[in-house]
Amino acid sequence: MLSRLLQLRRKIRAGYHRRMDRLVRRLSMSRRMVTDAYYGECDRQLPLWRRGITLLLLCAAAKTGRAFSHRAQPQERLDYTRKTPLAHTESHTLRRPGYASLAKQILLHDVISFDIFDTLLFRPFDDPTAVFYLVGEKLHVPSFTRYRVLAEKQARQKAKERTGYNEVTLSDIYTQLQRYVACDIEKAMAIECETELSLLKANPYMKQVYRMALEMGKTLIAVSDMYLPEDVIVKALEQNGYTQFTRIFLSQVCGFSKRSGELFPFVKREMGEDKRYLHLGDNPIADRVRPRQAGFTPCLYLNVNRAGNPHRCADLTALVGSAYRGIVNNRLYSGAYHETPFFEYGYAHAGLYVMGYCVWIHERVKEKGIEKLLFLSRDGDILQKAYALLYPEEQTEYLYWSRSAATRLTAGYFRNEFFLRYIKYKISRGITMAQMLDAMELPSMQVFLSNAGFPPDTVLTKENYEDIVAVFMAHWDKVEEAYAPGQRAARKVLEDKLRGVKSAAAVDVGWAASGVSALKVLVEDLWGLPCHIYGFVSGANYLHDQQVIEAPLLTGDIESYMFSQRNNRALRRRHRVGQLYSVFIEMMLASPSPSFLQYEETENGGVALRFDCPETEGYESIRQMQKGILTFIADYQKAFTQYPYMLRVSGEDAYHVCRFIISQPGYFRRFFSDYPVNRAVGTFSHKMETLSTLMDREYQR
Repeated sequence: MLSRLLQLRRKIRAGYHRRMDRLVRRLSMSRRMVTDAYYGECDRQLPLWRRGITLLLLCAAAKTGRAFSHRAQPQERLDYTRKTPLAHTESHTLRRPGYASLAKQILLHDVISFDIFDTLLFRPFDDPTAVFYLVGEKLHVPSFTRYRVLAEKQARQKAKERTGYNEVTLSDIYTQLQRYVACDIEKAMAIECETELSLLKANPYMKQVYRMALEMGKTLIAVSDMYLPEDVIVKALEQNGYTQFTRIFLSQVCGFSKRSGELFPFVKREMGEDKRYLHLGDNPIADRVRPRQAGFTPCLYLNVNRAGNPHRCADLTALVGSAYRGIVNNRLYSGAYHETPFFEYGYAHAGLYVMGYCVWIHERVKEKGIEKLLFLSRDGDILQKAYALLYPEEQTEYLYWSRSAATRLTAGYFRNEFFLRYIKYKISRGITMAQMLDAMELPSMQVFLSNAGFPPDTVLTKENYEDIVAVFMAHWDKVEEAYAPGQRAARKVLEDKLRGVKSAAAVDVGWAASGVSALKVLVEDLWGLPCHIYGFVSGANYLHDQQVIEAPLLTGDIESYMFSQRNNRALRRRHRVGQLYSVFIEMMLASPSPSFLQYEETENGGVALRFDCPETEGYESIRQMQKGILTFIADYQKAFTQYPYMLRVSGEDAYHVCRFIISQPGYFRRFFSDYPVNRAVGTFSHKMETLSTLMDREYQR
């Protein structure tokens, strides 16, 4: 009884939340400022009455002109109401019938009927009209998609008036299209058929069902409402392994459609009234209601895009956005795969960003004539793997690097950065002098600190910070002496990697481009190597100094993919470092390897690498994320083999997909709460903490 009351209470509260969201959409979702402020700043855990007051105040401010507000587009509004499911991973959310269950149903029937499009065959788009963009590109008609959709609509209206049915052929559509585009009809139809054939791929779930039915000796037929010519549909099926159909029934050939309810009785008359029929398809009306009325046993295969799009980012460019949503939905909702949360995080949320970043880097390399790419550890691990997958013919280098190593190597040049990273930013941790020097690996400085009144157990505070810095400045030669062997070892490594190279680019995630800047100073200024260093980062948004790389961005020595103070500044403003947005994106580029500390000289004059304590607890999760990223890139690349321009993802599109998930802390609390993190890498502390602990601490600030 108590459980029922609790369930009723939850149901009532969920109803209140739905009503509030409907009120938001009705009153304010057309206003971007109100949308941003309500969903971005208003805590969803607040009582409904407080949320309501906040909403009314925002609406009043926008209405009276106190706050300027652009009109928000429908896609922008959708991204505030769409959420990733939390009960299960996406590939487990839609419970498709198991193969064993379907095998039992197939055994009970004589004829197995399949719908074709979105059941047997998938397009790599969530919207089938996106194909028309590619056709229009081949025909060099910019507005082709709009004209093509309009022509089909008008052709169906005319067919309805003429015959009573709205079934049309491709020829009927292109005849109507002549009203808008004076193109060669035969050539245009051939291009559309060719484009469809190049994009259609088998649904792996239905492919297995098809094989089971074939092995059981059942009669297989295909039924579809489609305007493409029959020979094109047959070829599409055969090139994807569907070669054993007894009959294929098309609405344009028969003269009536599945949706009208007349095609299935026609199929029974043709195949035999006394046989038992099972039909599988994705449309609730055409593939469930109509076949049941005709005496078929329907098995609804819910459309993957209808199931997946409520959990996908909507505010993307038309073509790339449709491709992204289609490919992710095809895998996660087909029923053929059951993935881990970490795989899905890589596949659905990080894959597009990593692929777009790598393609963008490739274009910059060609444009600037860069001879070698240096992917900086550890973020560069998955980036190098993705780049090699996209461009296997190109040679790249993986350079062991880290903020800790860069800070020590450039301590004599960027002194304040050294003091900030090792002293000032550690004040809040309440560390002692001994712990601070242990992190710096400068035990020899303890004598000078003790003489200045700072014994080993002295706690670092704001009050003694400047005095401690003064001690270091007075004995800076000791610091340089301690770090000199590491400098010599690092120089040997860079000289070897850059031998004969006149220009190279360092690739990192961001955000202040400190790794890139340090490498540039070492190579060009301190060591004087004859190589110009460029830098590529995915985003530039440093919490402590927003303009830290303004000049390099202006000269072009450093470029940012997603946002910076020079491009997509609106995105930079929405990137909330305090809400761990940067941490969540860095998780996308995590590597199953320990953090690099520094280069060391060996006794025989060689170079050794020293690493921090390995965070082995999270390595398997990271491998799953990397597998998801690389699988997405492989799927996307395979889908658009003949359309390489489809891989050019804008930085804004990539960030919108990232922000869609990183702005949902509930997702990370649900699936990543035990994910190990160590924000003190390269310091005195090797204490691991979980992501949920980090979120609790940071969100309280």
